[in-house]
Formats: sequence, structure tokens, C-alpha cells
Amino acid sequence: MSQKKEVISKSTIKLEGKSTHISDLINITGYYSKADCRKCNSIAGIMFFDDGIWVDFRFKKDVTEEEIKINMWKNVANGIDYKNTIRWGENWGIYEIHNDTIIVSIFGYGYIMGDNWVEYRYRILDRNNIQLVYAKSLLKKDENNNESPWMEPFNYQFIFADSLPSSNCWIKEQKWTWRNEQDWKNYMEKIKQEKKKK
Repeated sequence: MSQKKEVISKSTIKLEGKSTHISDLINITGYYSKADCRKCNSIAGIMFFDDGIWVDFRFKKDVTEEEIKINMWKNVANGIDYKNTIRWGENWGIYEIHNDTIIVSIFGYGYIMGDNWVEYRYRILDRNNIQLVYAKSLLKKDENNNESPWMEPFNYQFIFADSLPSSNCWIKEQKWTWRNEQDWKNYMEKIKQEKKKK
């Protein structure tokens, strides 16, 4: 079985076509940034959307936090995706909530080549703070053939922002990422109608 087929067949976290009610637990009208690493050269932030989508991303170079708060979308770095379409976001995922833990199944653009599938788990500390406590590759094994977790835990802090980006992404265009096929069809029709308006 190819890695791409393995990802499709084994993925259990799906888009449900309805609200996750994550805003009952944490703030999502902005983004989360590493609490002790605001100016480091890593991914600038992560976002959770109400529809079950997670993303990590970068901001444009030399942008200030104040500029981001005023208009986040204007200051997010964009790139070209596998369809030669301008998109934002580094990696995209689908999450589900289990008590105080958010479990994210993450598919980078490398998924298209079948080599990038990771699970993250965030513990909710309070409405403005979460902690990445667990991360592992769901495809690569260690020297003992175990799918062992990696990465030291670290905290993310919520930062409010206006003019947020959309959760529209390549993951939502894949039929296999949806629990129900009709919800996928509804989404694709919505995207089609939005393109017609442009």
C-alpha cells in the first residue's frame, strides 16, 4: 500500500460539516503563538477554525504584531500550492476535541507525494493558553519500529486579531477528509459559487 493510500485508509479524524464548538473552550478570534518565541524564525502561529480545520502559518517579513492585530489576513504570507493556486498556510489539519485535549491530524502539502502525516495533541490550559504535549509521525517508525512521540512540550498563547483568514484549503477539497460525502459536495458547490462571484 502506498503511503498516500495508507493516509486515506487510516485517517479517522474527519470533517463533520458542522461546528466543533471549540470557541466554548478557547478563543479563536485570532491566532496562537509560541509563548516564549514571538520573534524566532519558526512558524509564526497556529489557528483553529470552528469547522474543524487547523493550520500553521507564517507572517510576511518585518510585519509588526500591531499590524497583524489590525488586519491579520493582509499580513499573512502566501505561497503557491500544488495546483499552482495562491494559498496561505504551511500545514493543514483536521482536529477533534476530547475533554481538555485537542487532537490534530496534520497533512502537509507533502501529503500529495504521500510523505507527511503527523498527529499533534494540545492540552487546553485556559481560554487563552494551550500546550503542545504530544507529536508523532503516523508514517515513520523509530529504530525499534515504534511510532514513538517526539518534541518537547511547549506553550502557545492566544493573540487577538481582526480580519481573519478563511479556513478554505486544499484539505477541504478532498472527499476522503469528510465524514459524509454530501457535506463535501455542499462545500465544493459553495466554493464553485464563490469563484463565480469573483
